[in-house]
Amino acid sequence: MIKLSAPGKILWIGSYSVVFGGISHVIAVNKRVRCNAKEINERNVIFHTPYGNYINNGNELINSVLDTFKERLEVPLGYEIELHNDKEFMLDGKKTGLGSSSAATVALTACLYYILKGRLDLMEIHKLAQIANYKRQKSIGSGFDIAAAVFGSIIYKRFTDLEKMDFKYEPLKIDKKYEMILGFTGRSSETVSLVKKFVERSNSEDFKELLKLIDEENNIAIELIKMNKYDEAVEHIKLGRIYLNYLAERIVGVSLVSREEEEMIRIAEEEGALIALSPGAGGGDSIFALGENLDKVRDVWSKMGIKVINVREDDGLRIET
Repeated sequence: MIKLSAPGKILWIGSYSVVFGGISHVIAVNKRVRCNAKEINERNVIFHTPYGNYINNGNELINSVLDTFKERLEVPLGYEIELHNDKEFMLDGKKTGLGSSSAATVALTACLYYILKGRLDLMEIHKLAQIANYKRQKSIGSGFDIAAAVFGSIIYKRFTDLEKMDFKYEPLKIDKKYEMILGFTGRSSETVSLVKKFVERSNSEDFKELLKLIDEENNIAIELIKMNKYDEAVEHIKLGRIYLNYLAERIVGVSLVSREEEEMIRIAEEEGALIALSPGAGGGDSIFALGENLDKVRDVWSKMGIKVINVREDDGLRIET
C-alpha cells in the first residue's frame, strides 16, 4: 500500500499579482488530500474519489493527470487508487478555498509517479502536476497552489515557460507564535472566471502601474517577514491590498471583498488579529486571520454564524506511514 498526502494552501501575499509574474507567499496548511494505492489482480486502474468511482479514466482532474502521464511517462495498470479530502475543504457542500483541486492533483501525480519509479522526485512531480493543472485550467493561473502542495510554505514567482518550468521558490515558514484561522462565509468563489477578468484588462497602462505598486509592497512585506518583523510587514500587505481592491473595482470591474467580509476583517483586527484578509482570488470563500491569540476572533465570528476553520502550517507533499 502506497500512502501519500499533499496540503491545502492559503495565499495571503500576492493575490492576482502572482498571475502576472509578481512575488507571492503561500502557506501550506494541515488540511490535506490523501492518495492511497494498492495493487489489484487486473489490468485496470480504478479510482475512488469523493465525487465518484471510475475505471481507467475519471473526472476532469483525474483525466488531466492521466493525460500528462500518457504523454510523459505511462499510466500504471493493476492498481486501485483512493483520493480522500480532509472534511474542511468543503463545508455545507461548498468549497472553502483551501485548494483541494491543486492538492489532489499533486497527491495523485505523486502516487502514480511513486508506483512507476519507487521514489519521490519533488521537482519532477511538481512539473508533471503543473502541466496537468495548466491543462485543466485552460492556461489560466500561476501554479502557486501546485508549488505549495509539493514544497510547503514558500515564496513563489511563477514560470514563464511550462516546459522549462523556470519558476522561483524559496521556503519561508510563519513564526510558530502565530495562530491562523479561516472564517468560511458560506459562498464559493469562481477563481478561474475572476482571474480571466483580470487577464482581459492586463494590457491597460493603469493596470500595469497598479500591479507594480502592489508588487513593491509585497516584496517589502516578504523581506520584513524574513527578518521576523511581522508588525511592519502587515502594514505593507494592507497597503498592497488597498491597491489591489482599487485595481479590481476601478479597472477590472469586480469587487473582491463584500461588505460582510469587510466587517469580518474589521472585527478580527479589533479582536486581536494582527491581520485579516480575503486570501487567494477573494470574491467569497473564506477570510484569513493571523495573530498570537485568536480566541476572541473565533468567538465573535462564531456568534456571527461564521464557520471557523482552525489551521496550522504543515509540510508539503509527504509519504504517510
